[in-house]
Amino acid sequence: MKTPIVVASAFIEKDWKVLLVMCPKFKVMRPLWWRVAWWENIEETLKREMKEEAWIDVINQVFLWWWEDKQYRYASNEELSRLIMYFYVKTDQELHFDMDEVEYPMWYTSAKQISDLNNKEWALSDFFKRFPNAFDFLENR
Repeated sequence: MKTPIVVASAFIEKDWKVLLVMCPKFKVMRPLWWRVAWWENIEETLKREMKEEAWIDVINQVFLWWWEDKQYRYASNEELSRLIMYFYVKTDQELHFDMDEVEYPMWYTSAKQISDLNNKEWALSDFFKRFPNAFDFLENR
């Protein structure tokens, strides 16, 4: 297994919904995510990638949690290790997606909807075990 890569991952909230996408390489639902460039800090990568990939300007991001995992990449038949840095980002801007990088963008209105997904990335399962009320604000608005 290779050295872990560092990943910035964003739970994006818009109109009281949280976005997850299907990652075509790993075949799991997850928040948008990007490898952290060696010349940037994690927040700089998050802001740059959100601008480039989703066409939104991130002004305030909130760090939520980190997770290290091993994940199998079907496309190249290899096991990888990642250090995922999860952030929360709220926006009212219109998002755009590169459909070569994401499939099935889905908006969820409750933490239960996300935690009940069968095909979510493993780190999300652990996230919701540790923080079951993480997105209570969606239901309690």
